[in-house]
Order: sequence, then C-alpha cells, then structure tokens
Amino acid sequence: MRRALFAVFLSSFITPFMTSGLSVALPIIASDFSVGSAEAMAIFVLLNLAVAMWVLPFGRLADMWGPHVVFRAGLGVAGVGFLLAALSPTIGFFYASLLVAGVGLAAVFGSNNALIFRLVPPEKRAEAVGLNSMSVYVGLVVGPVLGGAVAQLSWRLILAIGAALTAVPYVMVRKSPRPAGGGRFDVLGSALLATSTALVVIGVYAGSPSLAVPGLLLLAAAIFVEWRSPSPVLDVRLFRNYVFTASLAAALLNYLATSALQPSLSLLFQKAFAMPPHYAGLLLSTQAAAMALFSPIAGRAGNRLPLAALAAAGSAILAVTLFAYSAAPSPATAPLALSLIGVGFALFIVPNTTIILSAAPPERRGTASALIAEARVVGMALSNAAAGQIMKNVPNITAGVSSVLAFLAYVSLATLALSLVRAGGRPRKR
Repeated sequence: MRRALFAVFLSSFITPFMTSGLSVALPIIASDFSVGSAEAMAIFVLLNLAVAMWVLPFGRLADMWGPHVVFRAGLGVAGVGFLLAALSPTIGFFYASLLVAGVGLAAVFGSNNALIFRLVPPEKRAEAVGLNSMSVYVGLVVGPVLGGAVAQLSWRLILAIGAALTAVPYVMVRKSPRPAGGGRFDVLGSALLATSTALVVIGVYAGSPSLAVPGLLLLAAAIFVEWRSPSPVLDVRLFRNYVFTASLAAALLNYLATSALQPSLSLLFQKAFAMPPHYAGLLLSTQAAAMALFSPIAGRAGNRLPLAALAAAGSAILAVTLFAYSAAPSPATAPLALSLIGVGFALFIVPNTTIILSAAPPERRGTASALIAEARVVGMALSNAAAGQIMKNVPNITAGVSSVLAFLAYVSLATLALSLVRAGGRPRKR
C-alpha cells in the first residue's frame, strides 16, 4: 500500500513541478521557437483544455476498469507526451505533444483520488488527501527553483525530467481488484461532454460569449443525454446528494477565489513596484510553501475534527485575509498575507476534497475524482477571466489589483456560506 500511495503522491508532484518550471522558461521557449509570449503561454491553456475535455470520461473508465488501470495508462501517455515535447522541432509539434500529455494527465486526475480512497481505510483518508495536496504544493515550490536552474542548460531538460518521473509511479502501482461499477461506456455522452467543455473553457479564456454560450447549451444537452443513459459518464444522480453538490460547488468557488491571485500580484509587484521577476517569484512562493506545510496538518486534523468546520475555518481565513490585503496590497505585507492565504487554502481544500469523495458511492469515486479536477480547471479559467475584465475597467494597476482582491474575497465569502450550510460535518464513510 505504501508503494502505491507514494506513487500517487509523486504523480501529484509532477504536474505542478512541470508547469511551474516551464513558466520560468517561457522566455527561452518563445525565443527558441521564434514566437511571442502569448504563443508560448498557450501551452498552459492547452494542458488545461485537454484535462477539462477528457477527465470525466477517464473518471468513468476508472469506475469501470479500476483506478489503477486508468492511472497507469495516464502516466504512460503523459510520459510519452512530455518526451515528444522535449524533442519538438516546431511550435506546432510542441503544442500537439502537450495535448497528448494533457490527455494522459486527465486520466491521472480522473483516477488518483479514487485510488487513494481504495488504498486507505476510512479513518486515515483525510490524512492521505492532505499528504497528496502537500505533494502538489511542494511541486509548485520546487518547480521554479529547479526549473530555472535546468533551463540555463536547456528548457527541454525540464520536460525530459518530467517524462522520466512518470515512469516511477507507473512501475510502483500494481493491479488491484476489479471494481463493482461495470457497465458500458457512453461514447455519445463522452463526446458531448468533451465538446461542450472545450467550447466553454476556450470561450472563458478568450472572453468569447460566441463560444461559451453554445458550449453551455451543448452542456445542457449532454446532461439530458446523461440523465437518460443507463450507464452515464456523468451520473447526474450524484447531485441529488446535497453534501456532494454543495461541496463540489464550494470547490469550484474556492478555485475561483484564489487562482487569479498569483498572476495579479505578479503584475503588481513587477509593474508598480519595479520588482525583478525572480524576486517576485520568490515572494509569491510563500503561499505555496504555507500550503505545503499545512496540508498534512489539515489532513491529520480532518481525522479527528468535523470536516465541514475545518473547511469553513479555511474559507473564513481566506475571506478575511483577502479583504484586509485588498485595502493596500504591497510587497511589504505580502509574506504575511500570502502565508495566511496558504493556510486558509490548505484548511479548506483537504477536508472539502475528503467530503466530496466520501459522499460519492464507491463505484462512482472515479467520477467524483474527475469532477474535482473539472472544478479546478473551470474555477481557474473563470478566476483569471474575471480578473482580466476587472483590470480592463480600472485606471491603474494598483487600483485594479485591489479590486481583484476584493472580488476574490467576496467569492470566498460565498465559499464560506456553502461550507456552513451543508448538512453534517463528517459524511458517512464508505
């Protein structure tokens, strides 16, 4: 069991390590391919798009075939994608390779939490979720540092390291008993969900209602098809469970309330305070460091205290800190503010994830794992889109960032409200 758990934790480290490492190398990537910054930054949109499109189908396959099967397949595909990206001769080949890697990551995200719940007894699950979250944030801290050092030799080495790292958990995860979920795979539902999600995510990123609105209409059609399907990819009956639905909505709002924070403050520190990029990155890393430190603490606390109360406390810390910092955002107070935000995020996300997975029946935990990943991608897209719109309508960068922080604080209040009103603090463990 320990080998398999370590494999899951390592897989959670790889993606943030890769993306944060590549973010440092973006100027070099743009120069090597002779493209602009916007074209280089598109790699992150492509990765998120692939995950958003395919994570739900892979979550369903995890329920049907077992999370270990989908998890290992995803690692294999992601590793191949990273290796091809490292060898890319053109920007087009680079994009295509990262789309392949994104499909593999969708399989990993659609199965990793379900695999944790299969490996760990109920009384230890919150702690395991906390350790898994810690792995993500350690990747965010280590990625820019190691990525910056490796990029001095070649940015392609970052991708090669990522490809090599995927081989380790692939080997460490062994077969486990076939789940009881079974059923047939809904191809039509998968196609509708993937297409509608792509339209919505691209529309939000591009600020294009002409894409987002048809995507939402197609999503409604997909939900209708899934409602009538005998073996749906997205079992909409899950949403009859109020605790599950409220917790998933709270997860989406939490990502909406936090994802625009780092890019907004990065702009503020570098443009308004003339801070060098590496200093700004070091300052912003205090949030990830606090999240890495407090995620396992939140997990251990979740084994003993009401989960909903812990999540409510985390969202309250987020709301209060964001409101206070929005009054006068500056580098001088950033370490304290970002540390508190990191603590609040960890206290919220670990118990909330545990609640979502515990509220789902065992045969649908792959779907629940996929929905958590979907909430993250959509929340991130909405957060950055909202921040961009706010910044456009404010006269200067400082006032714009203050307005963004205030908006994020109000969203955190909505997250707090959902955490307080959902029924029960410790869902029935299955």
